[in-house]
Amino acid sequence: MTFWTIIASIASILSLIFHLSGKGSALRQFTLPTTTALVAYTIGRHHTDVEQISSLFLQDPHLLFMTIVMVLVFALAMYLVESIKPDAKISFIFLVFLSTIVVPQIIKSYNDIAPMVSTQDYLALARVKENDGNTEDAIKYLKIYSKRVDRVELQKQVNDRIDSLRRQQFKRESTVKSKLKDN
Repeated sequence: MTFWTIIASIASILSLIFHLSGKGSALRQFTLPTTTALVAYTIGRHHTDVEQISSLFLQDPHLLFMTIVMVLVFALAMYLVESIKPDAKISFIFLVFLSTIVVPQIIKSYNDIAPMVSTQDYLALARVKENDGNTEDAIKYLKIYSKRVDRVELQKQVNDRIDSLRRQQFKRESTVKSKLKDN
């Protein structure tokens, strides 16, 4: 990134925040074109990144749907804040709620249905994590694998393996705690 790209990015973000805040309503006729120009300039500076992201959106309809949902949720939030004109504390609480609960849940649900990782790869990832001694991640990948597999007998085997890993993890944690108590 060049110096001008960084400056354009910061200026476009600040300009957008200033325009959306409604401060300086007398200057509002100038802030919209300035904001639009700065955002366009920033997008132009990041042309290759924008091109890669747009091709990713076109290749993955799930990502496009999740992004549209997030934009609609934030648009609804902005509409509610503007139409109701609540106290600034309520607006802040609503924004924090969106940022900490809603958006991570949408991202988590996208990661659960992400078609980029095949079902068999989750099993391989679980094996690698288990061999590395990271049973928590191995259990996480086995759960995802179990959700995606259609065969009941395979799900039962995976659930048995998850139970085995949990027992292993519990034994490991209890021996570590007993060693700490002895010291």
